[in-house]
Amino acid sequence: MKKSKHRLSQPESWRQVTAWLCVIGITVLALQACSSPPPPTPAPAPPSATAPGQPPAAAPTTAPAAGAPTAAPTGRVRTTPSHSSHIAITSDDSKVVVVNPLNNSVTVLNVAGDANSKAAEVRVGTLPQTVGISPDDRFAYVTNQGSNTVSVIDLSTNAQLQEIRVGVEPYGIVHTPDGRRAYVVNGASRTVSVIDTTSRQVVATINLPIVEPRGIAVTANNNGVGPQFVYVTQFLSQVSPGGREMSDTGKEGKVIVLSTSDDQNIQGTIILAPHETGFTADRSPFGGGKEDMTTAFPNQLQSVVIKNGKGYLPNIAASPQAPVRFDVDTQAFLSVFDTASKAELPNGTINLHLAVKNQTATPKLFLANPWAVDFKHKSNEGYVVSAASNVIVKIALADNGVPSVVTVPVTTTNRVLSIPVGKNPRGIVVNNADTRAYVMNFISRDVSVIDLTASPEKELTKIRAADLPTQGSEAFTFLTGNELFNTSIGTFDEGVSGRMSNNGWQSCASCHFEGLTDGVIWQFPAGPRKSIPLNGSFSPKSPDTDQRVLNYSGIFDEICDFELNIRGVSGGAGLIITDTVGANPPTAPHPTVTGFNPPNCGRKQLRVGGVGAWDAITQWTAKRIHSPQAPNKGIDPNSAVGLQVQKGRQLFTATNCQLCHGGPKWSTSQVDFARTSPPSEPVALEPTPVAQVGFLSRFLRVVGTFDPANPIEKNQVNLGALGARGFNPPSLLSIYAFPPYLHNGACATLDCVLENKAHRDAGGKSVLDNADDRKALVQFLLSIDTSTEPVNP
Repeated sequence: MKKSKHRLSQPESWRQVTAWLCVIGITVLALQACSSPPPPTPAPAPPSATAPGQPPAAAPTTAPAAGAPTAAPTGRVRTTPSHSSHIAITSDDSKVVVVNPLNNSVTVLNVAGDANSKAAEVRVGTLPQTVGISPDDRFAYVTNQGSNTVSVIDLSTNAQLQEIRVGVEPYGIVHTPDGRRAYVVNGASRTVSVIDTTSRQVVATINLPIVEPRGIAVTANNNGVGPQFVYVTQFLSQVSPGGREMSDTGKEGKVIVLSTSDDQNIQGTIILAPHETGFTADRSPFGGGKEDMTTAFPNQLQSVVIKNGKGYLPNIAASPQAPVRFDVDTQAFLSVFDTASKAELPNGTINLHLAVKNQTATPKLFLANPWAVDFKHKSNEGYVVSAASNVIVKIALADNGVPSVVTVPVTTTNRVLSIPVGKNPRGIVVNNADTRAYVMNFISRDVSVIDLTASPEKELTKIRAADLPTQGSEAFTFLTGNELFNTSIGTFDEGVSGRMSNNGWQSCASCHFEGLTDGVIWQFPAGPRKSIPLNGSFSPKSPDTDQRVLNYSGIFDEICDFELNIRGVSGGAGLIITDTVGANPPTAPHPTVTGFNPPNCGRKQLRVGGVGAWDAITQWTAKRIHSPQAPNKGIDPNSAVGLQVQKGRQLFTATNCQLCHGGPKWSTSQVDFARTSPPSEPVALEPTPVAQVGFLSRFLRVVGTFDPANPIEKNQVNLGALGARGFNPPSLLSIYAFPPYLHNGACATLDCVLENKAHRDAGGKSVLDNADDRKALVQFLLSIDTSTEPVNP
């Protein structure tokens, strides 16, 4: 074991506790493109007490449409690697297919000869996420995350032929170069479904030893002939061997390697290590220096793209050690690995934010939330999508595969070559002629067409992919809230912009993608705190009247209170503005914003399309966040796991878990008081030297998870953290999807949570001392999603 620290390679033109890292060096046999795989590692079956059960038996949910064309591939072979993406293009550059997750559809665009027109919009399943086009250009396969299916679309008629049932929460999909198989990543099941494209049936299911697999890519070695390698990303990084939560170096990214010739075994695991960011922080309160170099670990590995034997993974890297502020906490990494050695490329990872820091031109726009990348086919140039900053940025690859950010001159200065596109871009595809790129814009529901022959590159036009809601409608309010949650900038009716963060550094989604969690334990003023998934903030049955008190220590009671995070963490000017008559400017940030007094919702705020910004964010959070489906969804109730789920539900009730975790939110915490000024609900403060953060003590429960003697229970100015009075009960809705558990991430599994006797007996009943009973309860917890009948307190 060797302690080491990695430094980011510098581009050619470009939340928190003391940290220590043990990076485990793993020696792996080099694997050449056409050679046989090394001895494989058997794919482990998920342990019944700690991991999801198997998905239902895979079978077509509908028969092929009458008169549907034969599914057998025509023999055309793709000679370049492919990867999962929100947008794809046919090999003749004539059609682009793009998913519309908010509309439950996919759109086929005619782009031949720059026609740039909408050919058809095809209804598919719920929450379509990625699309793969067969190598013969005949069919598009679309993953439906909310339906647990793959839609097959005939591109000659633009009609859906069939839906194929796969695992739970499918996301990424790729075809093998010969088109005979499609590989589908199932996030909740932690599996890959292998579809035979001739029969259109699942013929194999591969178990993965990772949490929440997401992106997928496949090689095209030997010109696409013969066995290939498949790469699957783990979306959220987990603690590394010897690592710890709340440490900049405590977690690592993972990519699992599979072979198309072996559906039973894992071929290897690629580890992506933390790296220095190129930014410094004042960590003197913790015994550090005034300008300590920060380190970040790769996180939110949404996609992987293969180019010249290297794998490229845009991601939102995390530095959880204090201080939690915009230029410390999240970074914009592009991680790189070598396919032959199955190891991270030395000095290959770069921080896109650092390129913006080093540019001399102003103003600066940081490249928040790098989400996708694609490359030209005939040169070593590519484009990374910055989802939060509404741009794509050009990169160049050195001969050894190391990327750098391209800059362009501006009079006597230079700037990063970034190209404005639509709202919240999430996918990109470069055509085979290297003359156009097409960018999927999630919020604006259009596709940007980029001229790659221009110098510098520029947007030619946008093509409408799906209809936008009518201004003034409820759907428009939801979309506006979604937009503001995802943007690092923000453009408002009052003529101002850039209020969401400092120079576009980050967005709410940087730590809460789709309103959920990045799985990181940050060192906030209240102490170490995990990013809470927001799907359990409101009751799915009565969101207008049933809201949970917010955060682990009950420090907020309104979504609008997160104005403090925009200002204090993201460095933005915020959305709540002055109410002083005749103020100049009238959009100046209100000088008084606190957690409880006065209430923040209903205050004068910036507007988008006539809708109050915080009003829109609140409505979107309450009614539009997708709660992940449980991995045990659809399982036979009479199977071994099904019987365990039933037993676990009985034990949940018998031990009185519903005292804290009952009701439709799966949390009994509820705002049951009027929000007034002064507050009608008493706001408590702990005596010094404990953190001086106001909180609602009536809603806290002591469950034995706080140890004041533990050195990690410190806040960002080295005072004692809140916790002695207990914690605000979190929601158990889709709890399986959100490890690690507890406020400080002390438990990686639900089994660990139940090992704490004080916690499991907090309902006043002691019935879980038997380990087998606890395993049954874990299986019930794994089954909880919005379809589960609540247990009422």
